[in-house]
Amino acid sequence: MGLSVERQIPTVMPSNPASYQVTGKGLTGIDIMTKDPEELADDFHTRIRAARKAKGWSQGDLARRINERANTIQKVENGIRPTDSVIRKIGKILNLRLFVDSMPKNARMMTSDDSREMTISDARDIPQEAERSRKGKKKGRRLGVSRSGARSRRQ
Repeated sequence: MGLSVERQIPTVMPSNPASYQVTGKGLTGIDIMTKDPEELADDFHTRIRAARKAKGWSQGDLARRINERANTIQKVENGIRPTDSVIRKIGKILNLRLFVDSMPKNARMMTSDDSREMTISDARDIPQEAERSRKGKKKGRRLGVSRSGARSRRQ
């Protein structure tokens, strides 16, 4: 038949690392699951209100000074979280530190009544004490059950 077999050696093309990045909206290459070392304080709204009142400013005065609307300041002082840029502006104009070092949500501090250190057996005994106190509770009425009992059909 006259066919010849050609063998072609595959060549490895150098890859461009930028071609692997996802493009589109948002920031590429940032892991959204990492926690920032600082987070907004839980009582940011009370800190802001106290600092504003200490300076003798109204909400409108503070809004004008940071170039925001007055209802933004109202929302912030009611505990609604603003954008980071608004937080930075407020912190700068009022000389406040609104971001605090973050702590894990599941971190707990356990203390004991006496001054000695807590041991593993102390931590083990805590759930048993809670279970004992639960057993002593009086059972309440079940839903749908009347106090007087079942109705009788007397005629």
